[in-house]
Amino acid sequence: MALLSMEDKAKKKMRSDDRVLTLTQMDEKAPVSTTGLLDRRLFSGETKLHAIRDSQTSLWYMQYDQGLVPQAFNQKFTKFDKLYNFARDYFKKRNVIITEIID
Repeated sequence: MALLSMEDKAKKKMRSDDRVLTLTQMDEKAPVSTTGLLDRRLFSGETKLHAIRDSQTSLWYMQYDQGLVPQAFNQKFTKFDKLYNFARDYFKKRNVIITEIID
């Protein structure tokens, strides 16, 4: 059994600073938002929701490939877990679930 050096262990634990959240509709219900339907391109793959860590501040924020994120997403989070929990709860209320996190 090979032992990993401290540097190898650190690299193994490191994850990407740009993670893609993959979204899917819940139970054949139409996704809704307070202003109408969510951007359908999120489900077809034409645009993606990114969770990005700012290297200057180490804070996490959300951004679409194309278009503007909902006003509720215009905030920053100290940890990825907090961003994920916020996004999960936000989308759950809109009949959408996060099915995958692409690192």
